[in-house]
Formats: sequence, structure tokens, C-alpha cells
Amino acid sequence: MATARILLIILCFTASSFAQKPGEFTEMLLDATTALYNQPQQTIRITEHVVRNSEASEEIIKAYLLQARAHYISGEYNKSVEATLEAKTRAEAEEHIDLQLEINGFGIFMLDLFGLDLAAEKYYEFTKAVIPKDELLTYSSYLDAGEAILQANDHIEHERFDDAIDFLKVAELNYEAIPEGLLVDQVRNLQLEILFETQSVDATAKALEEFLLISSNVIPNEFRQLIVLTQLGRVYFERKEYQKAIEHLERGVEIAENLGNKVYKYRLFEQLAINHLALEDSERFYSYKQNAVLLYRAMQTDEEQAVNTVFNYTSANHEGKRDLIVHRFQSNVSILGGILLLILLSWWFLKLRYRSRIDQYTKFLDYFERKQNPVELEDGEKKEIRSVNIPKETENLLIRKLERFENSVLFTKQDMSLALLAAQFETNTKYLSEVINSHKNKNFNSYINELRINYIIDKLKNDSTYLQYKISYLAEESGFSSHSSFTTVFKSVTGISPTVFIDLLSAQKKATVKEYEYAR
Repeated sequence: MATARILLIILCFTASSFAQKPGEFTEMLLDATTALYNQPQQTIRITEHVVRNSEASEEIIKAYLLQARAHYISGEYNKSVEATLEAKTRAEAEEHIDLQLEINGFGIFMLDLFGLDLAAEKYYEFTKAVIPKDELLTYSSYLDAGEAILQANDHIEHERFDDAIDFLKVAELNYEAIPEGLLVDQVRNLQLEILFETQSVDATAKALEEFLLISSNVIPNEFRQLIVLTQLGRVYFERKEYQKAIEHLERGVEIAENLGNKVYKYRLFEQLAINHLALEDSERFYSYKQNAVLLYRAMQTDEEQAVNTVFNYTSANHEGKRDLIVHRFQSNVSILGGILLLILLSWWFLKLRYRSRIDQYTKFLDYFERKQNPVELEDGEKKEIRSVNIPKETENLLIRKLERFENSVLFTKQDMSLALLAAQFETNTKYLSEVINSHKNKNFNSYINELRINYIIDKLKNDSTYLQYKISYLAEESGFSSHSSFTTVFKSVTGISPTVFIDLLSAQKKATVKEYEYAR
């Protein structure tokens, strides 16, 4: 009935566009919301019509935000970011606090999705700053929820999933209190995506299967079913019930195709490939793997465009604010005061620059010193509590395999994951994760990322050609999916950005050459 109603509305678009007046699109937006999780393309068509024909700014802002959500569900991240930023710009221009806060709830979620944690925090702070002090209590639920989401994403990034769930529940309760249904759905979906990390395999399987059973008797939500089926694929792979995993993953593929979501389709194909590998079905393994690679390239391009869109918007926004400040400064400050300020600013800038340069060079030297003289933990300092009891023979075998893996370049493959490496080592993910935690003193992601960074630094150090390459090429060469993720991880390992590191390394090499020529 709801679908038929939506189709009728779409058929009447052309005939009714001239007759509609401001405020008459509210029901249309409700229909677009109804279609969101099952027919996102219908939602996009309806919201595009509202944007073109409505004269009410609030309706247009809501349409852009709904359009952003629909593009996200379709896996079109760049279009989602563009629509979100358009909604944000219009809401700020109209000084509509309620809509700014609603957009903020979705916006920080999207920024964290791309690993732009700092941008998400700044976005939250800027949105909070526009609320008058006497109205902070009125909007406390929005603000508390936003703060909880930022905390949850930080815990997820550091693999503290139980703490992340606690913060997500806080966000959910606050959004329910408003009430804001779509933001509640967003938080619940994120909880489902990390459920496997917080419970035992059997408990996760039971909870997810119960969800599928219940969801079949209520209003369908295909996007949430897609999340659940993807997680069940992981669960049954861990239980070595490969055929059952494949059945759930194939159901997920059907939904992903219906939604047009290439992101989840990629994840499903990756899992299907691993399951067929475990069943020694090489033909299907290579078929799914090949399709996954094609999807990954398209997905990577879309994510890079989304990140660039955010950076371009931020840059333009800052330039606009800077120009406004400069104009006011020139209008209110005398020439003499301006010259004096310029001198003071120049002195301050030079002082900070040289201080920063010294700090960067210290970090640069510290990195090489740590690499040449790694600190070995004493036996008493190593982890005393082990969550998995691994047979000693198996543990020693995995340590030797990890040593061979570190001497290879397999870790530079962009699709390298804990599950894939465990399959190659003919073991399970829990054993492999425990050995890495115990003997490498880090989790799998940190372990792989450090191998990649050390690999590319060795290239930079021993092959001068690499000093001329772009950062994006170095990122791809070492196995990172994007320029931004490479830069973030590089800085966490070395203490400085790759650009500064290359600059210092080049300077060091030039100094060495000059010393050699002088000695001659």
C-alpha cells in the first residue's frame, strides 16, 4: 500500500508541480521517509522533486538531509556528503537550530565513517557554539547524544567495543527522548555492526537470528536486515558452518543489489570468497574475489571523492570566514596598528615554526632510534591474562608463520584482514589475534599498519626515487586504501606526517652527500 502510494505521487509530480504551494510537501517527505530503508532510490527521486519545487526553506533542508541518508543506504558516500553539506549550509543560513542539530547527528556519523575524527569533533563543537546559552538545556538531548556518538566512535577505533556499546545506548536514549526516529535507527544499526565484537559467537548468532525472525513479522527494514545477514556470515564462518554462512551471505547480496549498495556488496563478496576458500571451492573463491576487487575500486574512488568534498568544503568555509575577519580588521584598525600586529604575528609565526621544526626533527630521530633499538618487554611485563588457551605447538607455529609473513610483502595487499590471514595460516581468528596481541603487543590493525609504514619507510630510506613520489602513490604501494588513512597511521607510528618525514629524510641525505664531497 505504501509503495503504491509513493508511485502515485511520483507519477503526479509533473502535473502537480505548478499547483503545489509552500508547506504542501510535508506529506511527500513522510512518504520518502517510509521508503528510505527499502527503496532509497524512490526516496531520492521524491526529495529531488521537493528541492526543485518547494519554496519553504525548512522543507528543502529536510529534503536534502533525507536525500543524504538515502545515498548512504545506497552506498553512494560522496553524494551523501554533498547532500549533507548542502543541508548544513542552508540550515546555518536560516539559523535553524533544530535542523542544525539533526544534521549534526548524521554529519558526525559520516565524518567518523571516513576516519575524519577531528573534523567530526570540530563539527560538533561548532554546532554546539551556535546554541544560545539560555537554550542549552532545551537542546541537551541532541548535545548529549552527539557527545556519546563521538565517544563511541573513539572506543570503536581503539577496539574497546563494550565501552562503545555503552555510549551508543546513551545516544539512543537521548534521541528517543527528542524523539528523532532516524537518528535512533542510525545508532541501532551501528550497535548491530559491532555486536559480534562484544559477545560470544553463539550468543551473537542467537541474537541476530532472533532479530531476523522478529523483523519478518513487522514493517520491513531491508537495510538493517542487510547488516544482520552480513554479521551472521561472520558468525557462521567462525563456527566453521561454511554452508550456512554462504546461505546468509547470498541473501544479503540480494538485498544489497536491491538497495544498490556496493559497499555491503563488497563486504559480502569478500566473506563469500573466504567461505568458498575454506570449502576448497577455488572456482567460486576466485569468482567472488574478482568481483570484490572491482567493487572495492569503485568504492575506494567514491570514498576518496567524499573525503575530498569534505576537505574542499572546509577549506572554502575557512577562507570565507578568514576574508570576513580581514575585512572587519581593515575597517576598524589603523594602518599603524596593522603594521604593529603584522610584526608581532611574524615574530610569533617564526618562533612557532622553528620550535615545530625542532620537535619534528626530534621525532624523526626518535623513530629511527626506536627501530634500531626496540625495547623488549621483560617476561613479567608481558600480558598476564590470556583470553584464549592456545596449544604451545600451535602458538610456536603461528609465531614462525608471522615471521615469514613479516619478511614478505603480503601485508601490503589492501584486502588483507585478520580473517584472510587466519585462513592462509590454516588457523582461526581468535588464535591468530591472541598470538599477535601476546607477542607483538598490539592488535591486528596496529600490527599490519606498522608493518606497512616500516615497509614504505625502508623504501624511502634506501631508494631515493621514492622521495619523489606523491603521498597517494606511497599509500597505495604500502597497502592503504586512501591518502587520509595512510597519513593518519604514518603520523601515529612516526610522530610526524609523511610530508615532513620525507622533507627531513631528503635534507639528511643531502647533508650526507655534502659531507662526503667535503671529505674528498
